[in-house]
Amino acid sequence: MGKHAYLILAHKNFRQLRKLIELLDHPRNDIYIHVDAKAKDFRPEDFNGATKHSRLTFIPERISVNWGGVSIMRSELALLRHSTQDGHHDYYHLLSGMDLPIKSQQQIHDFFDARQGKEFINLWEFKKSTLSRFRYYTVFPEGEGRFRTRIINHIVKGLQMLVGFRINRDVDFRFGSQWFSITHDLATYVVNHEDWLEKVFRHTSTCDEIFLPTLVAASPFRDRLFISTPVHNQREVNLSNMRFIDWSRGESVRHPWVFRSDDMPLLESVEHLWARKFDENVDSDIIDRLYNKLLPV
Repeated sequence: MGKHAYLILAHKNFRQLRKLIELLDHPRNDIYIHVDAKAKDFRPEDFNGATKHSRLTFIPERISVNWGGVSIMRSELALLRHSTQDGHHDYYHLLSGMDLPIKSQQQIHDFFDARQGKEFINLWEFKKSTLSRFRYYTVFPEGEGRFRTRIINHIVKGLQMLVGFRINRDVDFRFGSQWFSITHDLATYVVNHEDWLEKVFRHTSTCDEIFLPTLVAASPFRDRLFISTPVHNQREVNLSNMRFIDWSRGESVRHPWVFRSDDMPLLESVEHLWARKFDENVDSDIIDRLYNKLLPV
């Protein structure tokens, strides 16, 4: 049976991250983690002994990641680069450090063994507001999460609209969830197109939800999607990337619901393999309950 690579973007809650790592520990899994360069409380020694079976790698390339920034794409590409260089993996699963599996490793491996060659990407239909992310030059591509730079970005984009200036005119963009499970063939295809991705997206905003669906749509991999029909909006739940994310109760349009202990029956009822998100500072009990249920013996 082939190997799986888990690619994790982490920036805080490192006790919680250790529990995620322990839940992923399995002879068929390698684990690669990118830690945000801004995370000052990260200590690699806190993860000694976290795995007994998996190869655990904190990649040396640490990027300062900003919400909505091109830095998110770059950190994902760094994870794909390191993991594909280490050898062949049947699948590459991108998770956040605030995600958790909600099925056992055996169930997860059985699922992918039965669907070899399929690509798991959650596609969304475009909204008009999405177009400005990549059709107009973004002055501060790392500044969408800060009030002053976001205002400047929007003013400059408005001026570009007035004069009819656009970038990336020859690219057919697509839209979808940041989180994916993709085959080795697609993972290496993405890495091999890193220069093109940098050229297209370096002056865009919130491209983490754009770059992979766009690249796949223009490639033969579009015919390998597990579910190829886009959902109307992110609140629609399907099985396209096998991640259960509840946008219907999120605190804002930017953030999905943080699961609480009362959500345990819901998480046990869905077919998905992972869920996001969890936060030990909001409700640690749900994390502990899933950890105790799913921890490999």
